[in-house]
Amino acid sequence: MKKDILLSRLFLPILASSLAFSSPLVVAEDEETPLVKAMDQTSSALKSLRRMDKNDWVAGAKAARDAADGIRKGMAFEPAIAKDMEDGKEKTIVIADFRRIMGLSYAALCELELAYIEESQEKVDAAMAKVKDTKKQGHKKYADD
Repeated sequence: MKKDILLSRLFLPILASSLAFSSPLVVAEDEETPLVKAMDQTSSALKSLRRMDKNDWVAGAKAARDAADGIRKGMAFEPAIAKDMEDGKEKTIVIADFRRIMGLSYAALCELELAYIEESQEKVDAAMAKVKDTKKQGHKKYADD
């Protein structure tokens, strides 16, 4: 009986503290950061291009503009990998390169919007190739995929 009481007095506080400390961590991992939300806006806008009529130039321009707006919002943040880095040259390089790729993405999406406004499928295809290339660069370096 004494072993049961001793065990419960030791075990219950340890169990309670482990639950108390593990729950917030799980919630924090599931929360979307502002950067993720901004990138989701871009992703949703680009996905909408696949579902719309290729000749709907006005909707295409709006989708490209919405995608660019998501990138613009995301430029205000730092990539997650920079969060745990010590301040210094390497961290500064990571943040600057992140902004560079975001800038290239923004420019490519602006080109895509212009291509839709000009109603040029050839320009849309060329701009979309740039969008895909910068997305690949960014995800390769900075996404947790």
